Amino acid sequence: MNRDAVLATLIGFGVGLSIAGLIFLGPVFFPAITINPPDISFITKYFSQINKPVPTSKPIEYPNKLAVDSPQSETIEAQEELLVSGKAVPNTTILIVGETSETVTEANEKGMFAGKISLTEGKNTIDVTNYAQNNTETKQLIVYYTPESF
Repeated sequence: MNRDAVLATLIGFGVGLSIAGLIFLGPVFFPAITINPPDISFITKYFSQINKPVPTSKPIEYPNKLAVDSPQSETIEAQEELLVSGKAVPNTTILIVGETSETVTEANEKGMFAGKISLTEGKNTIDVTNYAQNNTETKQLIVYYTPESF
């Protein structure tokens, strides 16, 4: 290595060491000199505005809310008669249609409904339809019936 390169390296190392020493040991030797970090409140104010939820005037309401609680889809039943129950829009008509039978029932003031249908051996497709103010909602279930005990 030539002499100029070594000298430049030593000078650079010395300057860097001096700056690091002033940063770390400066407050000890010069307590009157304080370094304050820059004020970045505009950044925190900006990001705090981004993450705030937007208030809405009232919650979104859906006119139809049909849920079948029993039976679950893809279940196996051992009895020929099946009770279908669930929740719907209160005081509306519910139609339960199976392979060979159908039942018309009404949801009570709490929205609960129940109705019985007959099953055929094997796969049964059951359609549960809620009729509410010109709006209909249908849920489809598949239930398997076998008279054998399992």
